[in-house]
Amino acid sequence: MNYGALLFALFVALTIVTVPPFPVGAELSARSAATGSNHRFGLRLTTKLGLSQPDANVVVSPLLIQAALSLLYAGSSPESGRDLRHALELTHASSPKEAVQDIQALLSDLKQSAAVGCRLRLLSDFYAQQRFTFNFRDEFAALASQMGVGCHRLSWESASNAAQDINYGFLSRSNFSLGELVSASQLELLAEHNTPFLHVSALTFRAPWAQSFDPAETQSINFLAGGSRPRLVDAMFRLRRYRYAEVPALDAQLIEVPFATADLRMLIVYPNRADGLAQLERKLAQSDLQQLRTQLEEHKVALTLPKFKILVHSTLTEVLKELGLAKLFTSEIQLSEVFSSMLSSSAPPLGAVVQSSLLELQEEGGDAGGSFSFGDLFRRALPLVINHPFFYAIGNDKTLLLAGHIVDI
Repeated sequence: MNYGALLFALFVALTIVTVPPFPVGAELSARSAATGSNHRFGLRLTTKLGLSQPDANVVVSPLLIQAALSLLYAGSSPESGRDLRHALELTHASSPKEAVQDIQALLSDLKQSAAVGCRLRLLSDFYAQQRFTFNFRDEFAALASQMGVGCHRLSWESASNAAQDINYGFLSRSNFSLGELVSASQLELLAEHNTPFLHVSALTFRAPWAQSFDPAETQSINFLAGGSRPRLVDAMFRLRRYRYAEVPALDAQLIEVPFATADLRMLIVYPNRADGLAQLERKLAQSDLQQLRTQLEEHKVALTLPKFKILVHSTLTEVLKELGLAKLFTSEIQLSEVFSSMLSSSAPPLGAVVQSSLLELQEEGGDAGGSFSFGDLFRRALPLVINHPFFYAIGNDKTLLLAGHIVDI
């Protein structure tokens, strides 16, 4: 037997099996670029929305919005797609298809890793009026389905019936935790100007902390709603090691509170001044969240954090226009790969983007055992009481899941 030939053949076979379809470095680079894209778009969206709504809570999922609009970018003509590519921060991708695949990978990773212990629902759907002159292309509907986005045509015989169908669909899938997402008057207004075509999304989020807050330590504190009006709220307390930083450039403090699932963390950016949120968001709009996180270092912190359950309904159309996506809402857009139409003028532009988000923070979490070293016994704890409006971002190293600001509890 020729053992040399046999060993060579075995080596070749193992090489063929173990060689990845493309270099690991290239894969990591693509994932890193997609993560950067998601964080940049998310920070632009949430700070813009926050500055436009200074007296209202903001809870929005940039990931759901970027995912849905990337599908429309992939379904638009090359001429229409150029502006969308830049506005959606998708310039890292060599093609619209690659951009969609990158975001799909982020969504898939998040859903798989958050499947245990996290009450996370991500709901996303396109709705269009049913007309014989156009329909969703099968290819587009299939691509959207892979990303968890539905494509629906409604008869729209009455705006109230259409609104009821949309709202009930989201209510039933969210365990009836969401309120009204769209109204009949909103749909009537869309119908006045064009064939109704809109995107509706929703997110519900509640997850256990990596280390629980002791309910016995929860107490009432004054939260300065709007930076000036005191309101009595329940606040959790925990003394432990947190990743923390003081950032003079932002005139703010940063603290990262980890959840027990999907490596998710809540980054709180807390302005030093009670009325400093607007100035903070203007600075954050020009910042990089990932770079800010590199400034965090472990410290012994006595953290007091309000507990709450907040439901926010957001109409994002005007904010998205200001971010450079105005063409998407005009007849200039050519969604040639989204709709198949008998007449080129019959396929509608996007009319509205709305989202409802439910964010809940409670004491529950993992083992509340101590996380201190012996040396910590002799170190003074930094006191941090979150008692006025603040900015937050919830995500992991790959994805910015949701972000916004809390001004009233």
